Amino acid sequence: MLLLKIVPFLFIGIGLLNVIFPRTAWFWNVGWQFKNAEPSEAALLMGRIGGLLAIGIGIFLLVSGL
Repeated sequence: MLLLKIVPFLFIGIGLLNVIFPRTAWFWNVGWQFKNAEPSEAALLMGRIGGLLAIGIGIFLLVSGL
């Protein structure tokens, strides 16, 4: 039961990370696999969009009480 209460906050936290620090989120997700790799602007944009979606899902879960 406690895990279900934590999930919305995890979505919101990960979403905020992607929106505020997309380069760091990209590195944690993909960049660690390559040497001297840099994300493209498209990858950063998609990370931000994904972060906004994660925040929206987290708020929905928090408000709906699922």
